[in-house]
Amino acid sequence: MWDDKRPSRGARIAALLLTLCGIATVQAQTATTEAGPAKATCLVKPAELLQYPDRDSQLRSDGYLQARLTFSGPDRAPEVELLAYGGSSEMSEAAQRYLYRYRLPCLAPGERLVLDQEVLFTAIAREDEKHPPGKEKTACLRTPGPFEIREEIQTGRLIPQKTRGNLLLDLTFTSPDAPPAVTERYNSAPGNFVSAVLAHVRDYRLPCFKPGEPVVVRQLFHYAGSARAADLALKDLGLVSFLRSVKDVDKVPVKFDLDSMSCPFQVKWHMYQPADDNVVEELGRRVAARRDFLRWLASLSLNIKKDHFEALLGAQMVITVPCGKVEL
Repeated sequence: MWDDKRPSRGARIAALLLTLCGIATVQAQTATTEAGPAKATCLVKPAELLQYPDRDSQLRSDGYLQARLTFSGPDRAPEVELLAYGGSSEMSEAAQRYLYRYRLPCLAPGERLVLDQEVLFTAIAREDEKHPPGKEKTACLRTPGPFEIREEIQTGRLIPQKTRGNLLLDLTFTSPDAPPAVTERYNSAPGNFVSAVLAHVRDYRLPCFKPGEPVVVRQLFHYAGSARAADLALKDLGLVSFLRSVKDVDKVPVKFDLDSMSCPFQVKWHMYQPADDNVVEELGRRVAARRDFLRWLASLSLNIKKDHFEALLGAQMVITVPCGKVEL
């Protein structure tokens, strides 16, 4: 059900990578310019595609980056200012290396152009990934740079070392220039890690917030100590194999007619139970008849050990749903 990502198992990892579908994409840009809007149309991007960092691809980790590029010459690399970020430091480095290779050859001496650019790292792509629901409310989210913390090692044979942990937060914005209110939805991380994260998110801002309903951003922070066991990633499964991996799958009787749901189809399943509700997204066309079935899938918990749960919290997989019936 999950894939062991120990580097020593190189042959196994190479085979598994063939099944992954990570995509790194550069989204549409917004320009503010002293040189005239037409100048932005001559933007030249690198010929090579933006590369998904190997480790993040293996672990099927998503990420995003918003940057402001300032061009001051036709053959000069832009200055890159990080506006918002979520993901690994390797993703940030890969995205910034790629953006430094942008050029604006039609820019005349003395002219200047500022361009906002978004980069997405998507392990399992949806057709509408460029415009996910609710994205417009958080498009202007501003964050500090990539979050890092020095690991504290306690000495003494009788002192247990926490090697994994997670902190799942709801960040509620009610003002364009104030820090968010923070709600802990799940916390299994070391105390110094939690303190550092809470200080980090106090610098988040949502400058395009408009008076009305609060805007909630959910963010998961992983703690992974140097003494941890192998990192894990969920493996894509068919529905029958997936249900065999579920804890107490027949505890609540259910009956679904998959033939009425435009079968076969696939869903992206994000694991959060029992810390929080799972997230299930249809890949491809949305079908209203699937609503109750998807809600049921979102309620299921995998039958795994505690340490595996901590390693996999927030992980994602593809479930292939065939035609037929489900009766439990």
